[in-house]
Amino acid sequence: MLDVLVVEDQPAVREVISEIVSDLDRSIHVHAAGSISEARQELAARRWDGLITDMSLGDGNMLDLIEELGAKGQRIPPAILMSGFLSADRMAKALSLGIVHVMAKPFEPAMLQNCLRKMLFPDAAGQAVAAPASGRQLQSEHRLLPEMFEMDRRLGLVYRMFEEMPGKGNVASICGNALAIALDVVHSRLGFLALYERQRDRLVLVAEQDLGNAVLVESCQVAETPFRTLVDGVDEVLVGQDGMQSCWPGVKCHSHISIPVMLQGVPMGVLCMLDPGLRGEPKSETRQMLGLLIKKLDTMLDNRAVHAALAENMRDTLVALVRSLEARDRYTKDHSGRVGRLGAILAEGLGLDSDHVELIRTGGTLHDIGKVGIPDAVLLKPGRYTEQEFAIMKAHPAIGDSILKHMDTLVRERLMVRHHHERWDGLGYPDQLAGEDIPLDARIICVADAVDAMTTHRVYRMAQPVSFCAEQLRLGAGTQFDPAIVEAALKAIKQGAVISQAEGEQLAEPVKPLSAEISIQTEARH
Repeated sequence: MLDVLVVEDQPAVREVISEIVSDLDRSIHVHAAGSISEARQELAARRWDGLITDMSLGDGNMLDLIEELGAKGQRIPPAILMSGFLSADRMAKALSLGIVHVMAKPFEPAMLQNCLRKMLFPDAAGQAVAAPASGRQLQSEHRLLPEMFEMDRRLGLVYRMFEEMPGKGNVASICGNALAIALDVVHSRLGFLALYERQRDRLVLVAEQDLGNAVLVESCQVAETPFRTLVDGVDEVLVGQDGMQSCWPGVKCHSHISIPVMLQGVPMGVLCMLDPGLRGEPKSETRQMLGLLIKKLDTMLDNRAVHAALAENMRDTLVALVRSLEARDRYTKDHSGRVGRLGAILAEGLGLDSDHVELIRTGGTLHDIGKVGIPDAVLLKPGRYTEQEFAIMKAHPAIGDSILKHMDTLVRERLMVRHHHERWDGLGYPDQLAGEDIPLDARIICVADAVDAMTTHRVYRMAQPVSFCAEQLRLGAGTQFDPAIVEAALKAIKQGAVISQAEGEQLAEPVKPLSAEISIQTEARH
């Protein structure tokens, strides 16, 4: 039996990688770790035959751990490193640490199996990958992997916006971090950030990356650049792709994507990314990521010393992310906003104070933020989920938790994000908490989420009347829902606070338990 350790902090990706490894050969026993701390424990616990690991995890960098353990004389198993952010320096470090294979995300499942076969079965290295031991077709079984990697990459960029852009530090260091993230968004290595001195109509260079061979001037007139429409607020993005051109005195490029740096809604600089890997106009997803980055940079430059303002802007940024996510599906548009509003109504009905009510409103608005890490092929699927797809969907509370875990101003909101799919009887997820062990705020959002799911049209069923919703709440009290919160919800329904999109349509079928009406494999769509 060969023991292989898979280290990956995104649950959905970790599960698929583990299945791909298991499918290679019946002799492989796969173990999994979701963090640097778990990997440290696992590597010390036994002798491993192979290691497959992501590079950047929520609590650190795997290359740093391998370097640390190697310096202490601990054996490191043959390793395959996966990453969506591979620079020349990171590649060099990986090779110096003896990494056997370095794989840039996204990659096809067969490529991983080929690398693993070469590492574990060197005598059979020249053979093609055999059919999976289970008899399943590899291509169809893991068709979602490349898309999951792209979602993972975007999620990693969101993490970096909050982790690599510190609340303290000088303007140059903050702008440098923002530039590095922006370059990764558009798959570029070269770029610069310049601030606009409006009275003198000039740009001042504050950060650059990999432009060392150029003779850089520290400032120049706007007229010496193509950025007039950006600093005047005419354009939100400028794409240059007409062959060799100059974006800064002494700096030539074949193409560029440039965006304005904003301060309280006013253009105050330019972020220019040279020779990006993207072709043509940036897609909406790229624009959204760059927009979030610029908004974060605005906060850091303008309100670094004001903790409350930073927290509010951070929430606004995350809410914008949720709204862009929901915009992909017309059936769930404004779902999170409605859950936040209904959660606030239930909180008021339970007698909570005004600050607590607003906290629950925010938590409800953010409760599904983890779905940013779920592939569209699963998130927007109109029919029933397969077991694998449902397992991927069930990862969204943990993904949301990992997004918020480093944001000390959103500690209580984070609990709602993680636990809104727990059940009163302990049969929920991700932690199978029961009763009052589930945070009160999460129990409130759980009920609000279910009410909105039942009373709005979904791709897999039409909205149900309010009477159906009330009956389902009564049936679920004490099993799925906290009975006290069900009473508050029933009172809100009686007072007219809940309106169904069914608008009085008659039920085609008699009332039956929620578990029967909404199957476990569609219930997670709330």
